[in-house]
Amino acid sequence: MRLRGLSTWLLLQVLAASAAVSPEEGPGKGTCHPECLKYGNCGDGGMCTCPYGRIGDGCEVDLLRPCKQRPDGIPSCGSLNTKSCECARRCQQYYCHTMPSGKELCEAGYFPLNRGCYMRGGVQSDEQFSLIPEANETGVKYFEGAVEDAKEMKREEALLWGKWLNLPLSECPDSCNNNGYCARLDKDDHKFCRCYRGYKGTSCEVEAPSCLLGCSGRGKCIDSYCHCNPPYFSLGCSRSKVYPKNTSSRPSPVGFKIYMYELNTQRAYETPDYLGWLEYDPLYTAYQKFMARLLVSSVRTEDPSEADLFYIPSFTFSYSGKTASAIEHVEALLEHIKITWPYWNRTGGKDHFIWASGDRGACFWRNGLPTELIHIVHFGMYSTPTNHHQHFGHLGRTDVGCFHPLKDVVTVPFEPYAPHVLATIPNTSIDEKILAKTRLFFFAGGIQRNDDLSYAGTTRLLLDNLVKEWKDPGFSWNDGKVHDYWGRLGEAKFCLAPYGYGWGIRLPQAVLAGCVPVIIQEHVFQPYEDVLPFDDFSIRLSNADLPFLREILRGISDAHYKRLLAGVFQYQNAFHWDDSSGSRAFDYTIAALRRRSQNLQGLLY
Repeated sequence: MRLRGLSTWLLLQVLAASAAVSPEEGPGKGTCHPECLKYGNCGDGGMCTCPYGRIGDGCEVDLLRPCKQRPDGIPSCGSLNTKSCECARRCQQYYCHTMPSGKELCEAGYFPLNRGCYMRGGVQSDEQFSLIPEANETGVKYFEGAVEDAKEMKREEALLWGKWLNLPLSECPDSCNNNGYCARLDKDDHKFCRCYRGYKGTSCEVEAPSCLLGCSGRGKCIDSYCHCNPPYFSLGCSRSKVYPKNTSSRPSPVGFKIYMYELNTQRAYETPDYLGWLEYDPLYTAYQKFMARLLVSSVRTEDPSEADLFYIPSFTFSYSGKTASAIEHVEALLEHIKITWPYWNRTGGKDHFIWASGDRGACFWRNGLPTELIHIVHFGMYSTPTNHHQHFGHLGRTDVGCFHPLKDVVTVPFEPYAPHVLATIPNTSIDEKILAKTRLFFFAGGIQRNDDLSYAGTTRLLLDNLVKEWKDPGFSWNDGKVHDYWGRLGEAKFCLAPYGYGWGIRLPQAVLAGCVPVIIQEHVFQPYEDVLPFDDFSIRLSNADLPFLREILRGISDAHYKRLLAGVFQYQNAFHWDDSSGSRAFDYTIAALRRRSQNLQGLLY
């Protein structure tokens, strides 16, 4: 039997090898447009990937040139800084795509056409730079928008966006070294520089490259784009081999490999949050940590013919922010992938995955968007038309809601305080850690938001009423923020882990602080729930259990609690993304993806 098994294994290897495609070192001379390497990177299939703002087969067209402050500057379509009217029109052109069906899709987030803008008289369109005019500059007109019949407006009104007043560079220290924008709060005299990505300091005088992997030492970082030294290309200059498109081969069932699509910046780009893009919060950036690890991981393959799964690096959060959907961005991107590469048709997209790290993950992804692909989310709301939370409603797919438990993956969000919290936990025994606990239960945070009963599935509101009625000294219940939040988490035996408007951060925070989480999230799957033994480190309850919460927690034996707390520390590294602190979040995400690949092979979805 062992020989037969060995023979089968060898046969699989031979079949995999026979189907493999020989790579080339570098794209090969003449495979890309002759102008490509001047600005871009030559990669798969002779495709030239361009820096943000440039288009064309060889990146020869500087479409967003008017969105720079100077010819050699960095373009931006963010709305926080007032731009030239020509920039506004170019941004619309850059972010709007005509689909094969004739449908036009415009992605969210770019400088709106109805935003105040300016035009310099007698200046060619390509020279209408977005440099804030001086107050005494002549020949400048300000308009209520970039549409053809826009009315003129006052300079002060055009330069005001919300509470921010945009100023000429000359009014800021050292003119921000031409590496940023000058601004001040409308009611404040203090003027400051808002630096380009890649620069910092009071006058943007310090270079602070922000490219993935630091371009691996193989290229120059421009904004967040790596202009790589040939033969290197890809994000972070992480690739050098290319393979022809091949649809006849199949991946080997022995290993597990992921291929990442190479996308041009016009299709998907990490837009700079601080230049006026949609609301930004580092808690939502776990996809960045995943990508940085995948680029150098052995699970990544440069050969799409041997891939089990295909990763679409969509940078979705840059187009959605916390609460929007980015439907237009995703729809246009998926259509581009279907037309450009043959691999979607292999399974109808079921072996493709994409991140959606917004509050409600893929809850708003319907209305014609493909539902086949795997969603990596932080919010695993699973519901059916007849079984869903009465206040949350039934969003997403008609059959499973926001999350398909056999197809999709819930992963943990990014917690920026993880290194500090983990470093402050004393290196003591579990018994000593238990003795240091000073309270039974802890929670601090918002209770309800704007009378929205969908918030946290009413869990926080229901428990708030009960705690006020109990007046139990063992319950530390706090509406809003508290001093020494992390310390108080660690001092409690149990900590509430609800969700919020969408996904909640309290589960990973409790685990990181060394507190047993009490998860009350009805209809919601938790991170890595099918690859982690949640019973070993958490308590799972429903809203119906809330009136009995005190009895349930106090009824847990000392021996049982010791096992739970030991489990918290055993699986702690699954709940953060800090590599320097021993993160395993990437490993568990890959494990969950591998299980989805196996589910696909088993025709489970």
